Amino acid sequence: MGWFLLGLLALLVIVSRALRVVGEDERLVVLRMGRLAGVRGPGLVVVWPVLERGVRVSLRLVSLDLFCNEVVTRDGVTVRVKATAVAAVDDPVRFAMTVDGPLTATTIAAEGVLRRQVAQRDLADLPPMVAHAGADLAAQVSETARRWGVRVTLLDIADIQVPLRGELIAWARNRPDVRRREIPHG
Repeated sequence: MGWFLLGLLALLVIVSRALRVVGEDERLVVLRMGRLAGVRGPGLVVVWPVLERGVRVSLRLVSLDLFCNEVVTRDGVTVRVKATAVAAVDDPVRFAMTVDGPLTATTIAAEGVLRRQVAQRDLADLPPMVAHAGADLAAQVSETARRWGVRVTLLDIADIQVPLRGELIAWARNRPDVRRREIPHG
């Protein structure tokens, strides 16, 4: 009778460790002995200890802050760009199988897209970019981030700052629509 109770107790411990509750806004990527066994959830999920390992992946929207310092426009003016990207996990398996942080990689990719877009425009062309380029930029970032299982749904440029430096004065002097007497010398 003692062995039976001990065996029953061991079985209850194993079953209690095997049961997991996966929320509505997350998935559990299960690896069985190092190989992909599938995606489980939401609800009550069984992950057998020792044989299987579960990686929780949140499906919630995540806000990524983007800062691009020292970006040079096509006409040679240095600007600072602040933006926000909204991302979500599109493929839990790819997200879980990525070794390093996929959201960090998505942030770096989004900053790279912003840098390239600013570098292809003149300073005078940046205000319309702030107002209208969000969906196009988000699609470009999503194309890159797809390999990590991440989808960027929105990229909003919050602020473009132009530090007052010599290249800004040179830019203003070269503009035909700016009056020369308003530009300070030196």
